[in-house]
Formats: sequence, structure tokens, C-alpha cells
Amino acid sequence: MKLIRNISLSAIFCLCHFFILSAALASEWILESQIAKDTWGLEEQSPKYEWGLEDLTSKHEKSDSIILHYDGKTWNCIYNGHCVWLNGIYGFGSTDIFAVGDQGVILHYDGNSWIKQESHVTSHLNRIWGSSPNNVYISGDQGTILHYNGEDWKKHTMMTANWYSSTWGLNEKYIFVVGALGKILHYDGKKWKEQNSGTTSWLYGVRGNSKDNVYAVGDYGTILHYNGKDWNKFVLNTNKRLMSVCVAGSNDVFVVGADGLILHYDGINWTPQRSGTNNWLRRIWGIDSNNIFAVGDCGTILHYDGMKWNKQKSNTNYLLLGIWGNRKDNLYVVGINSSSHYNHMLDVSYGTK
Repeated sequence: MKLIRNISLSAIFCLCHFFILSAALASEWILESQIAKDTWGLEEQSPKYEWGLEDLTSKHEKSDSIILHYDGKTWNCIYNGHCVWLNGIYGFGSTDIFAVGDQGVILHYDGNSWIKQESHVTSHLNRIWGSSPNNVYISGDQGTILHYNGEDWKKHTMMTANWYSSTWGLNEKYIFVVGALGKILHYDGKKWKEQNSGTTSWLYGVRGNSKDNVYAVGDYGTILHYNGKDWNKFVLNTNKRLMSVCVAGSNDVFVVGADGLILHYDGINWTPQRSGTNNWLRRIWGIDSNNIFAVGDCGTILHYDGMKWNKQKSNTNYLLLGIWGNRKDNLYVVGINSSSHYNHMLDVSYGTK
């Protein structure tokens, strides 16, 4: 997330080092029964250039942001943004898609072009979710929560300046927002209420498939489950940073995070799956149990076919930070240039190494 503008650059780096140091010293998350690295399937990592990054297309290599589209066969760049940094995307069809990012930027795609919408804020916008084209929510820095009614974006007045990393809902009256220091907010259609998460770990992702089956993930291997009343914490054999969660079914949950880590939950056990990469995975999205996609650093795109994870050729080395799709042959990914001046903020906002 982007820090408030009046904070000096040195303070940003101090905060970054604080989180890194905290990850190393947080003894409550360093479990005595840590399993060996190779048990997680990380011992046979694919070399960086196996992803096809050596033939990076020149079309977008100097742009600050890109949007990729997948037609079921190949990923193609459909948008190049300059002086704009995108990290979240969500839509309702091929002619109604939103992309969000730094400096309050919101882009809307109508099937022909990406048009900027007025957000009325300058804060960093992180994630977007909606129940319909007339009911869309965005979470961001500085306590930012925006709502779109189909015509205008309006800011919800919050009593806190917390950084909100992710948002998800079941419908317009059942929405969650998660963020810094274990903050979880719940919206019932009328007002926002803070819920007790039981942790102070930074939460980066939230998702579910029913009112009593919601997951939130974050720092130090944190995985929380909401049963409709309380949030409960799983105890895992990892303290890696977890970035995103996909709930394909009640007993079919995937989590991705640092160093190419992928975990799967079958309703009983959390099991690591072989990703074939040690690149950080930033976001995961599921069409169905046999079509799940994960995206991350160095242009990494993985596809799960129900049996194993396979790499896909993205033709880019950009940091891929957001993904959305409504069919296995219609997915969109947003990312930012890995050499962009904006990336000094990634250590804090997205938990880079």
C-alpha cells in the first residue's frame, strides 16, 4: 500500500525493515515442528527464463502498467498504461470491467477502451469486488473504502486511517474488508463493524463461498476461518507471507504466497502443492475446481487443471498483482513494470522480499 504522502521516504524504508524483522522474530509463528523446505515441493524450482521472459515483447516493456487477456490459449497485452500503476481488477462481463491502482486511479472497460473514472481520492487503491455493476466496492490506503452505485464513486466515512488490503462479499449486505494489524471490517448493508480477528498480523486477502465459510490470509503463515460467528486461526508449519485465497468449494481451498508457496485445504488438512517456481505469487482466482489461476512476480502465471499446476507463457516480466475472469477462456490480469520507480513501495504494500 502507498503510505501517506507526508511520511518521508526514510520512514517508509524503516517500516519495511520493521515488517521484515518482525517476520523473523515473531516467535509465536515460528513453530517447533517446521518441516523441511523440500517437503513443500520447492526443491526443484524452474529457472527464471523457463517462463519465456527472454522474449519479452517490446510493445509494452516501457509502460508502467499492463493488462493481459487470456482467450483460453494465449495471454495477450490489451492495455499499456503510462504514469499509472494498476494492481486490482474485477468485472461483470467482457464489456464491464474495472481496474484500480495508485493515486486513486479507476479505469473502466466498456468493450472498446479503458476510460478513467473520477474516484475523488488520491490514495492507493488495492482491491475491488462487486455484487453487480451497480454495487462495487474498493478497499485502499488511508482508511479508503469506495462504493460505486452505477453512476458515481462515493467514499465511505471511516473512523480509522488503517490500510485496507482486500475486500470480498457474498452480496450487497454481506461484505468483508481486511488489512493492517489484523483489521477485519464487516458490512451489513447499513454500517461497518469491526470484528475480532484474534491476530495483529497484516491480512492481505479475504474470500469465501458462504456466510459461514470465509477465509482471510496474511503475514507469518496466518490463515483465519470465519464460521458465521467467530474468526479462528489455523496452526500451520510455515511462517511465510500468504497473499491471496481462493475458495473453490467448502472442502477445496487454495492459498498462495511467498516463494511460490501454494497450499490446499481439503476440509481436514492443509497440504503444500508443487508450484514449480520460487517467485512470489500475489493473487489467485478460480473459475471452477479444474480451472484455477495464480499470478505473481516476473510475469508468473500458473494454471491448475484439477491435478497439477502448469506454467503459462505471459511474455512479460512485470509484477502481476491482480486477476479476474468469468470463464476459463476470458481472464484478465493487471501488473506493473518491475523497473518502475513506484516499486519501492512494494515492500510494504505487497510484502516483497
